[in-house]
Amino acid sequence: MRRAHDVLRYPTRTLPPASGIAGLGTMAQRTKTQSAEPYASLFTRPFVLLCIAMFLGYANQWLVTPVIPLYVDAHGGSAFLAGLALLALSVPSVAVRPFVGKLADRWSATGVLASGLVLLVLGSGLLLIPLFAMVFAGNFVRGLGWAGLNTGGYTALAGAAPPQRRGEAAGYYTSATSAASILFPALGLLLLEMPGSYQSVFVLSAAAALVGLPFTFALGRAQAETPIARTTPTAKQVPATLLDRGVLISTALNLCSTLAMPSVMAFLPLYARSIGVANIGLFYVIAGITNIVVRPLLGKWSDDMGRGPAIAVGLAAQFIGLLFIVLADGLSLILGGAVFVALGSAMTSSTTTALAMDLANPSSRGQAMATYSISFQLGAGLGAIISGALADLVGLRGMYVGSLAITCIGLLLLASAWKLLPRPEDPRGTG
Repeated sequence: MRRAHDVLRYPTRTLPPASGIAGLGTMAQRTKTQSAEPYASLFTRPFVLLCIAMFLGYANQWLVTPVIPLYVDAHGGSAFLAGLALLALSVPSVAVRPFVGKLADRWSATGVLASGLVLLVLGSGLLLIPLFAMVFAGNFVRGLGWAGLNTGGYTALAGAAPPQRRGEAAGYYTSATSAASILFPALGLLLLEMPGSYQSVFVLSAAAALVGLPFTFALGRAQAETPIARTTPTAKQVPATLLDRGVLISTALNLCSTLAMPSVMAFLPLYARSIGVANIGLFYVIAGITNIVVRPLLGKWSDDMGRGPAIAVGLAAQFIGLLFIVLADGLSLILGGAVFVALGSAMTSSTTTALAMDLANPSSRGQAMATYSISFQLGAGLGAIISGALADLVGLRGMYVGSLAITCIGLLLLASAWKLLPRPEDPRGTG
């Protein structure tokens, strides 16, 4: 007889939310495989519309984000004020996300996504008002929109992805958002060299989110025509807690990966300068291309090999990449590190996204995916603080040693929950 945790990913029944690692065995029972399930199509109309809407929403974010510090500086503000302006986006985005998750369950995931896009449009519009206070007000509104966009997007993804292809679906979904985060910062900075520079950036960012709205409305109509939409839970089925404790393991594993990323994405130019390495921009080109291209493939592998092994490969690749950077005395090792860091980040984030969908209670997907998505925001914010503090205390090379330690914590956490994670069913059967 197969053990209770020897399971895969297809939800067959609804159980109460479990708590932490101790509850993974119960949550795993909810994801027991049905081997007769047909290999469903991934590129359905709802899935394609969702990826387009998210790409445009992320375009809004990444056009503005690198421009804000420059905008604050141009108006006589300090670097500290620029940091506060960015914090004005992060704080509401994290604080309201659990409530937005409940709203997605009780109302509509696509409605929450559309509301997020509207708030992003309004926030970008506030930045057009020539008052310094509008930088903070605009970013606060955009932070609310960012919470709605991501919570609604991940919840819609959980409903649109075929259960047996969740890793692959997460790979394509995160490729769309990653592409925006790589392409649009450069476009925003390029626009600053043109007449009406800052206003052009803010108008284009508002336009990007606005164009995303028709795709979101079409997504809502397409989902209303599918069986998924007709299984939306009633308000009475939504748990009273704000956070979904059943997905805390996927959230924590992703957090261990994202906490290490600021040391690479933000502090690498300083590190390269300290060891006399030029042309460090090649790192971001190689890492960006690798990240976008391999995500769908790695996500598909996670469907085949199982979540635990896939996350282990991702964290191990991230560890190797960071180790290359620590040992680097020239550009070649740093560029090698770029490949491994990108592979590790892509594999880990795609697989933990799929794991969150596996473990989410179908009656509270909004809360589950809201809980999971917080790991990205916390990782970026806390990771930057940790990296900066380590750089001051033990130097830049020591900072990367700290990132290695954080990655090791993720591997240890994975090992502690290994036997309870969903895994592929042996196609030969169990007799």
